[in-house]
Amino acid sequence: MPTNVLTKAAVLAIAAVGSISAAPLEVRGPEDFQEMMLQTTNWYRSQHSAEPVSWDQDLADYATNHANTCTNGHSGGPHGENIASGDTWLNWANLFGNERVLFDFDNGMPNGDTGHFTQLVWKSTSRMGCGWAQCPSPVGHFVVCSYEKPGNMGSEVRENVGHQIQGSPNDQFPG
Repeated sequence: MPTNVLTKAAVLAIAAVGSISAAPLEVRGPEDFQEMMLQTTNWYRSQHSAEPVSWDQDLADYATNHANTCTNGHSGGPHGENIASGDTWLNWANLFGNERVLFDFDNGMPNGDTGHFTQLVWKSTSRMGCGWAQCPSPVGHFVVCSYEKPGNMGSEVRENVGHQIQGSPNDQFPG
């Protein structure tokens, strides 16, 4: 009986220490993370008359460094940025792209519900890089994508976010 109490106390102590730490946990993500993010991003861009972006390792390193902070907030840095977090692994770029059903293409004004999407398809953006970290609860997987040239400049929305030219608004990258 005392051993059982000691074991429970040890488990609680380990859980408490683990929840205090803000450092990322050592967990591997999908081997194809870079390819998945780039292909999905360019798929959405092609549906909105935007040229493909290329992968930029400096932007990916910047994004990874911010993801490793596990803050679940924007970096405040000089690049365009999309962030997301969750308990399960998914295609994060599809999550960003899904916001297009909320965007008012006729008005051309971004809102708090469509900023990920508009950055994803921003026509003057030419490079991107993403990183991620497995963070303690409640953050979970923390994904950061950095973009150059940054998007979501209010006065430039109409010229940088094109109407969808193929598919339907609910389509997702199938890969």
